[in-house]
Amino acid sequence: MPRRLPPRAPALLAAILGLACLAPPAAALAARPAANHAAPPGAAPLNPSPSSLQAFVLAGAPDSFADLQAHVRQVGTIYPTYFHCAVPGGAVTGAGEPALDAYAAAHRLAELPRFTCQDGATVHRILTAPRLRARVFARLLALARAPGYAGLNLDLENDAARDRRPLSAFVAALAAALHAERRRLAVDVVGVVREDPRRATYLYDDRALAAAADTVFVIAWGVHWERSPPGPLAPLPYVRAVARRLAALPHARRFVLGVPMYGLDWAGRGGPPNPGRALQYAALSALARAVGAEPARDPASGEMTFAYTRAGVTHHVWYLDARAVAQRVAIARAYRLGAGLWRLGEEDQRVWGEPGV
Repeated sequence: MPRRLPPRAPALLAAILGLACLAPPAAALAARPAANHAAPPGAAPLNPSPSSLQAFVLAGAPDSFADLQAHVRQVGTIYPTYFHCAVPGGAVTGAGEPALDAYAAAHRLAELPRFTCQDGATVHRILTAPRLRARVFARLLALARAPGYAGLNLDLENDAARDRRPLSAFVAALAAALHAERRRLAVDVVGVVREDPRRATYLYDDRALAAAADTVFVIAWGVHWERSPPGPLAPLPYVRAVARRLAALPHARRFVLGVPMYGLDWAGRGGPPNPGRALQYAALSALARAVGAEPARDPASGEMTFAYTRAGVTHHVWYLDARAVAQRVAIARAYRLGAGLWRLGEEDQRVWGEPGV
């Protein structure tokens, strides 16, 4: 990440390009209630209060842990980015951080460590090769049993639409096993305005996943990403359209609308020849000062942007400040969805004083 979760790959983001001009929703609704499944023994509820946020904590990043400590009263659920897949073998690797785990337990946070695999070919094998599937399944279940964990966050990416049913079946089986252990399952998906079987995002069957998992964390950004041309990451019209679709689905209260708190700096026209550089808000602010730029809010997307020239090359920067993050959290609240953040650490600290955050 500074990806998001990291910014989305082209195969997954193709489904949401060009969808940022849809109309905003109707009247706002009330704040969301709590999650559906009972809490595991000794663990805090998944959402201790209707206003609490869910947030990713970047493993190994001191700024991320420090940020959690500074704002722990506003966060109810954390997803530490501990575990990932080996490529191409698919084995589960990684380890927890004892200090972070102890802090989460002491503050009764619901902690669901993330297992991520972002190599599409490896994801395909995990979902469809029986022996590997069984090994990964058993390892994930064992990880979720660790004392202090409320369950597991599952983030499988960059696979193709062909694995829609295998993914849903894997999630259903893992959720059932975790529930038998009084643990929970959160699943990460890419936010779309509409499903399209021709797109890679069709991998995610939101209805089936929400029926099985306790939480579906929706990555509601990536309209522009590292290898795309420059532009806003999570334009407000797109975010509203994603939220409206989720609110109309069965088990709508299990969806969490994800909000990014970073930005991208593209050289020239971006794209594969000039991939964008992901930066946290603190670094973006320092960059604007260093180049003498005056960031301005783009009225169509609600995001901040500025341009500058270095070594004869024009750069375009897009990012979310406190106001932009708060607007997207407000959309989640309006549709009675959960609200989640990627990621804690070096965001615009003014966001924690915004109403609803």
